[in-house]
Amino acid sequence: MSDSPANIPQTNTAADDTTTTPSAAQYDISALSHQPFPDAPPGFLINLVLRLRRFLLRLADLVVPADAAVFERIVGVGHTVSIGAITRLGVPDILAQGPLSAKALAERTGCNADAMHRTMRAMVTGGVFKLDREGRFANNRLSRELCAGRLNRAKEFAEYFSSKSNVLAYAEFDHVLKTGEEGFMHANGKDLWQWFDAHPEELETFAQMMMGVTNGEAPMVAKLYPFEEITRLCDVGGGRGSLLSELVVRYPHLQGVLFDCEGVIASAGPLLEARGVADKIECETGDFYTAVPAGCDAYMLKNVMHDWDDGRCKIILDNCRKVMKKGNKVLLVEIVLEEFDRTNFAALRDIHVLTVCTGGRERSRADYARLLRTSGFEPGRVFVSPIISVIEGVVA
Repeated sequence: MSDSPANIPQTNTAADDTTTTPSAAQYDISALSHQPFPDAPPGFLINLVLRLRRFLLRLADLVVPADAAVFERIVGVGHTVSIGAITRLGVPDILAQGPLSAKALAERTGCNADAMHRTMRAMVTGGVFKLDREGRFANNRLSRELCAGRLNRAKEFAEYFSSKSNVLAYAEFDHVLKTGEEGFMHANGKDLWQWFDAHPEELETFAQMMMGVTNGEAPMVAKLYPFEEITRLCDVGGGRGSLLSELVVRYPHLQGVLFDCEGVIASAGPLLEARGVADKIECETGDFYTAVPAGCDAYMLKNVMHDWDDGRCKIILDNCRKVMKKGNKVLLVEIVLEEFDRTNFAALRDIHVLTVCTGGRERSRADYARLLRTSGFEPGRVFVSPIISVIEGVVA
């Protein structure tokens, strides 16, 4: 696709908590409060746990034949679609009231009893849900995370990844591998953002999922970067304000500007009120491919760059640079791709944006430094964690 602005969707489509769904005002804010989110563990501890988990998984592979280990990976799509379907039916929420048989679950959800039993049995073997001696299914530690209203939005995560449009995109991975083009367009006849425009219910699921991602990453971002150095912070493509609200809660001196398209900003009010920061964050509407608000000493873009190719990223960064003064900073909040770090989530996330986004990719430190320089920024500090990182660019 051309890098010409005329061929770029005129909307702020950051992979954050954005939505234009008419029903967005009713999204679940029950898990939000005026208090900061729980702190994330230190980066070194996250790294240690990830390395230990990887070691144990590799050890488990060694105690079974190689074909059995690879078979588990091959059938992963079955796990994805079954978890998604069960979650869409609200089974975790139903079981939150107590254990039930497959027949009872089928009656409650309008499903076939035999299919329900076989699906739940398979999920139990995968560690999601448990089966008691009376033949009843119950929630366990993992399935409870799939209940509605959880801060991490695992329910919406399961629903998004198991959606027909997403599964079809992955089914076109041969095309992705041969051409380098995204599978989503090839499978669905529209790019991701065009698809969401035509299917607002899927857009809202995506928005909720990314809100959960941001809720989990926001405490890490808040600890990684010295936001006490900043007075007025603009969150460009900031969605409903999940990240910006957390930063303002933790750094009361911050003046926030939440910038996104009109449909998104129209749905931000309930979240900002729930976080107690509605009077500290100004909301502005517009299109980051055209211009961004002036008058801030820092501009933050979370999960924006990885959606786009270098040319489109440059347009967004150029628009930020135009309104910035000497000493102002741009903060790219992304996961950094470390080529030889096998615990890094970036490699799998890179496969996802390769499959569903036009030109999307995760990038290394060197990639981000190059992007920043092409728009007139001097690469600054880089604050890295295994989950999310902050890459700083400075107007020299």
